[in-house]
Amino acid sequence: MVTAALQAGRFHAYALIQLLIEPGLFFKELVEKTRPRRAVEFMVICCLFYALASLLTGAYSQPVWIMAPIFFINAAGMILISSTLGYMAMVMIAGKKVSFAVVFSIYAFSSGVTLFLSWLPFLVWITEPWKWWLICTGLKNTCNLSWKKSIVIVALSTIVLFFLVYSAHLAFIKNYI
Repeated sequence: MVTAALQAGRFHAYALIQLLIEPGLFFKELVEKTRPRRAVEFMVICCLFYALASLLTGAYSQPVWIMAPIFFINAAGMILISSTLGYMAMVMIAGKKVSFAVVFSIYAFSSGVTLFLSWLPFLVWITEPWKWWLICTGLKNTCNLSWKKSIVIVALSTIVLFFLVYSAHLAFIKNYI
């Protein structure tokens, strides 16, 4: 148990450093060096950090024990939803080049590394474009797509995600305000 935790921590540190220093190389080696389980572990660790760090801002109206799981579910849910939309966009645009697990890994690692700064509300203008660039780099280097196709996939999935969130806002929140 302790050995597994140490290995997960070691891999987490390795992935974080590689994504910061050489993301292109990290994504080229993604399929050979990692498994989908590692992507899930990385996502969970980053989402836990994000949830706990977000509690430091104090920009919420509910008690901490309610907000911590909400922040975690929000971070993990956005990764799951965006990777699903990205995979669907990739299949529509480029065909089924890789499995969903590979696309999920790209989104999990790209989003996870940006979660370390995303809890600061004023950094959203830096972390979101950085995440999109990391996803494009991952799609290009892991799935062997062109930059153009990678950008179209990220743009299409982001637009669909925006409209999903906007329609949820109209359906559930606007009527209560």
